Amino acid sequence: MADSGPVVVVGSGLAGLRCAQVLTERGVDVVVLERADHVGGRVHSFTLDGYRVDQGFQLVNPAYPELVATGVLEDLDLRPYPRAVEMRRGDRRLVLADPLRHPGTLAAALELAPPSSWVRLALELARLRLAPARRLVAGPDVTTLEGLRRAGLDDRLVEDVVRPFLRGVLLEDDLESSWAFTRLLAKSFTRGRPSTHPEGVGALARALAARGGATVRLGTRVTAVSPRGVSSEDGTLAARAVVIATDAHDAAGLVGTSDVRWRRQLTWWWSTPRVDDPERLRLDNDPLTTSALDLAAVAPERAPRGRSLIATPSLEGTPADTDRVRGRVARLYGLAIGDVELVTVSEVTRALPFVSPPFRPVRPNVVAGVILAGDHLTSSSIQGALVSGRRAAAAVFAAF
Repeated sequence: MADSGPVVVVGSGLAGLRCAQVLTERGVDVVVLERADHVGGRVHSFTLDGYRVDQGFQLVNPAYPELVATGVLEDLDLRPYPRAVEMRRGDRRLVLADPLRHPGTLAAALELAPPSSWVRLALELARLRLAPARRLVAGPDVTTLEGLRRAGLDDRLVEDVVRPFLRGVLLEDDLESSWAFTRLLAKSFTRGRPSTHPEGVGALARALAARGGATVRLGTRVTAVSPRGVSSEDGTLAARAVVIATDAHDAAGLVGTSDVRWRRQLTWWWSTPRVDDPERLRLDNDPLTTSALDLAAVAPERAPRGRSLIATPSLEGTPADTDRVRGRVARLYGLAIGDVELVTVSEVTRALPFVSPPFRPVRPNVVAGVILAGDHLTSSSIQGALVSGRRAAAAVFAAF
């Protein structure tokens, strides 16, 4: 291929930024075109009345291999959460944690499920931690619900603990996602502690953009693409190669590929006085609120002094449910209703591509000479987005 300009990457989400990083590290001239006024796509944060809010509720797992490979963890002040969750049973709090490190939580665990079921869960997690990722995606696949049943977990454990936890991870209540995909996510949880950043999840995208060294043009809406160039509202740009690193919906509009089935996420952000035991993830056995987490617990910079910033993601809610959710937050944290003040409600209509069985972690990423990147081509996660970006860069090199 003749050198007729830079490689143009359309979209500055994690996939596009990772692609640009790999290319620029090999000396390739890259221009990233982004229609928004910020990099990151869905990985975005903003400040409102002194609170640092994410566009959608997201934590960062530093154990993702591709995230480690980017080198950005050296630049990020990630604050990890402990591996502990809290649930409400009437007026009582049940805290679940590793009983070997926190023996006082054993009674709560046995109240929720018999010892045999917890042993099976522990053995399954141990297998996931040690197994190569390629083994987890090999062979026949089933839904996550069927996979949990085959693992021998007690129905009470699934309904009271596993399903509420996975609601916030998979953004679904019926657990119809691929079991192979869910096991990959669970493997990452055994190796790393989900974390937040004082400036929100958007700090990850900014750090990756800074590492990449590409030219990034914000506020540029691309209207048409070809293998050798793109058209935008600012004109045309010749390219050595073109990478479409948007989500599947926008890619479909540019190159005619198929859209995917999306999971939506609505998140309420609440200001409260500092709460007790703020580091624990609160599980709420209700699709309306799924869970609650205080982001200021480990990153106090995300809220004004003396305040908590509590995120409550939802699968089914609408802004009209605000008062009901306020009541759930007050109950989960033992607060008075008047202490729970709304900061904002954020909605991401295309938050995660649905991963159905059988899971295919590698999908074709070249269409009519145009290269594609995005987590819809790999797996619905930060890891998947970054891997797809590296694969797109490899496809660029193959075309040279």
